[in-house]
Amino acid sequence: MNRLKLEFQKLYYNLDKILFLFFSLFIAIEYIWVPINSWISEHLLALTGYLYLSPNNIVSVFTRHWWVTAAFILLFVFNIMISYLQIGFLFSGVHQLLAQRPKTLSQFIKATWQEFLTVVWHISLGKAFFLLLYASILLPFLKRVLNVYYLNKLLVPQFIWDYLSNQYLLGGLILTLTGIFFLLASRLMYALPKIYFDHWSVRQAVKFSWQQTKKKTLISLFRLFFLIIQAVSIFLLFAFSAYFIQLLADDLPDSLSFIFAILNFVVMTFAYYISIAFFLVKFVSLLTDSHLPNYNKRLRRRFQLGILLFFAAIFAFNGFVYLSYPFQNLPLTISHRGVNNENGVQNTLQSLEKTSRLKPDFIEIDIQETADKQFVMMHDSNLFNLTGVDGTSHDFTLKQLKQMMVSENGHAAKMTSFDAYLARANQLGQKLLIEIKTSSRDSKNMTARFLKKYAKQIKNHKHHIHSLDYRVINDVKKYDKSLVAYFILPYNTIFPRTKANGYTMEYSSLDQNFMLKLLSNHKKVYAWTVNEEAAISRMLLMGVNGIITDNLTGLKKEIKNSQSDKNYASLLLSYLQGIFNLF
Repeated sequence: MNRLKLEFQKLYYNLDKILFLFFSLFIAIEYIWVPINSWISEHLLALTGYLYLSPNNIVSVFTRHWWVTAAFILLFVFNIMISYLQIGFLFSGVHQLLAQRPKTLSQFIKATWQEFLTVVWHISLGKAFFLLLYASILLPFLKRVLNVYYLNKLLVPQFIWDYLSNQYLLGGLILTLTGIFFLLASRLMYALPKIYFDHWSVRQAVKFSWQQTKKKTLISLFRLFFLIIQAVSIFLLFAFSAYFIQLLADDLPDSLSFIFAILNFVVMTFAYYISIAFFLVKFVSLLTDSHLPNYNKRLRRRFQLGILLFFAAIFAFNGFVYLSYPFQNLPLTISHRGVNNENGVQNTLQSLEKTSRLKPDFIEIDIQETADKQFVMMHDSNLFNLTGVDGTSHDFTLKQLKQMMVSENGHAAKMTSFDAYLARANQLGQKLLIEIKTSSRDSKNMTARFLKKYAKQIKNHKHHIHSLDYRVINDVKKYDKSLVAYFILPYNTIFPRTKANGYTMEYSSLDQNFMLKLLSNHKKVYAWTVNEEAAISRMLLMGVNGIITDNLTGLKKEIKNSQSDKNYASLLLSYLQGIFNLF
């Protein structure tokens, strides 16, 4: 305990230097590089003649002009190098903190800058891609906790993880690979200081680290694991202490509970930065076998306190805004495929009847064309999973499809036509978010026929349309600009410039930069498919316009809690969950 106390005292002495590292890096990345990178990527996309980048057109985009493709590749490589330098800057700063001769802030800045310039001078593609491999695959905790901009964008969307986790064999394989990757991370971690500080080649550094951990595999594994657990535990200890204090404070008069809420918000924010600093210092200490030097406790105490109060004031202002105006723009509640917590079979009348009683703002559904050019309610491209029949909607007429039974989660019902579903939704006053699914077997004028038949009803009953195929969105807007149409994007890459009213975006890749661009371009966003409490809280904090979920009751409960009077503890818990996701 005394040892841990001493470590925190040393961190406190270096508080000005640690905050300088985080603050300067934040400014450089968020306010300089991110806007530049976005501007370049958007202009390169414009040169291809396309308005967006998605799985449907990615091949066409990158084969349109060879020189644009080459520019995209160079931009990708440059972003990987920026990520390498981002971690290099933090490592350089911590390396200077570990020097046995204490430095003033100005001396620290000068020494860090000089060391960082040597990192820049010795950068290579091999080193940058080794860091990409290490921080993105072997030890993704590193890119998350250090908030490495571009590496954090390289992720597998949550809907793919959800699918894989439901496949027991694949889930077991992923779990095994995660263990293997973490083991490799512990064996290769000693390569990092050799690459950054001693400027060795990747091959030399990897060989050194492998030999260093030979016959010490379990020790290296335990050290890395214990360090991560320590950092996370420090955050949780302070954050949950603040949360439980707020639970008690909420029983006080409103003015007092609000003051406590702001103070606890500040504590949680400091807990986050302290835990990151602790991890970073201890990680580099472990790799370099060095420690923070001892300091005179009386030295520059007033200056340290001044720095602490300055940032506390900034955090307090953020807390005041967050706690005073929580979730002013509440999202629309949207039931995914018309179900709630597996209460029926997706896209059926029975589920519509049950789910509409919960009064969601919208029910999201899926339609496909049939062999006789009608429309049926179906999500999957193949009917087998729900019906046991191997084939697509184009292999059968609507009459044949309506005779098939669809079943899942212990429920069964007959397949539903879009006509019947739409008519019943109109009777119930239930608005729909209609996904028009397309395939290579669709009739040439499929969207035009759909709009001719249904556009008037859709407009009168205020239903919305969305689709993964931008040709559908374009056709909808050509037919009637007043129809509301959202373009589905499974991944947040380059900001799209389309005619759509907004975007249905896979939630795990959404970030604040995308939200700001939506605001400036007068677009909206629906996040899908958001089921977990922590993910719902994150989307509420981000300010999305709608949330598509399989857990409608959970979503409505979270929204209700966020709006309950004087429930500051709930707001702080949402804030805590948002921060914890960064770990």
